[in-house]
Amino acid sequence: METTYNATASDLQQQVQAMLLLKAFDALCAKARGRFTLVPLKGIDLVRSLYADTLDRELKDIDLLVLPTQRATEFVALLQQDGYRPEFAFALDAAALAQKQKVSMLSPAPERLPHIDVHLALITKKFFSATINGFNHDALTRLQAVDEVVSVLDAVDRWLFLAAHLTFHFLSGDKWFRDLALLLERFSEEELSTLLQRARQYHLERIVAAVLFRLQAVYPDIARRIDLAPLLPDRRSQRFLRYVAFMTTRPQRLGHGFRPARYYWEFTFISHSSQRREAFLRLLLPTLGTLQNLYRCRALPAVLLYVPHVLMNALGLLLYTAQYHLVTTVHRR
Repeated sequence: METTYNATASDLQQQVQAMLLLKAFDALCAKARGRFTLVPLKGIDLVRSLYADTLDRELKDIDLLVLPTQRATEFVALLQQDGYRPEFAFALDAAALAQKQKVSMLSPAPERLPHIDVHLALITKKFFSATINGFNHDALTRLQAVDEVVSVLDAVDRWLFLAAHLTFHFLSGDKWFRDLALLLERFSEEELSTLLQRARQYHLERIVAAVLFRLQAVYPDIARRIDLAPLLPDRRSQRFLRYVAFMTTRPQRLGHGFRPARYYWEFTFISHSSQRREAFLRLLLPTLGTLQNLYRCRALPAVLLYVPHVLMNALGLLLYTAQYHLVTTVHRR
């Protein structure tokens, strides 16, 4: 099989940026030693492993999960001592933090220090995170220690985590498709089997199927290593793939007449109808923390926005549902 890894494509500026962020990550590890376990996520994780030889991967900031999660705010305080500040003033409010499970920390000197996203959980999207049957918890039990400070996701969990984030970004992003193809290319037959098993166990069938469906257009030989049929066996699943194909073939649709797809895209990838209903209710009857994160404000303005939020999203969900059924019906013909 022809590899997708092309060392000659390395870009000098990209390599320098990666080296700077790796140095910054080492400094974070020194700060955490003896107090926290750091789990690098997304770009910084891949540059340290998948692209370690060439650093041939775009890298702009650092995402990391801090363990134990109940002490993650202590790690945030250490960053604040170095001049970092939360992107939003409300981010450390208890309700907002409990819902978002992430704090974006802005660098005091972006030209030499990266921004840092401190995660308290693996999946942080507002509604989808509540529908995964134990993935967040179980993935942490499968962490593999690299040294006394750093642990990493196992190979299959890393792939699933990255695939979920790709769907959150409307299945757009060449670098993430390349990441997933490279990881998939390295999987053994046993790991491929485990991937399918975990997709079903944690209700990630739609995420995995959509990513592989789109991956086939760019890396067909690699994507074909997994059969989509067991993931999407029924007619309702085929409607889902038609919707994904229609909305991703021409991405500009997301910014024009199909704007509801951008606002409610996340719901498309929730595999089970009961979980979609639960997520819809969480949107229409939000907690205070959900409102704060949606509208990026403190508690009082969030409370005042409650009724407008419910009315606006009730209408939006009706439009989104109608759009989904219209697209999948017309596109079939």
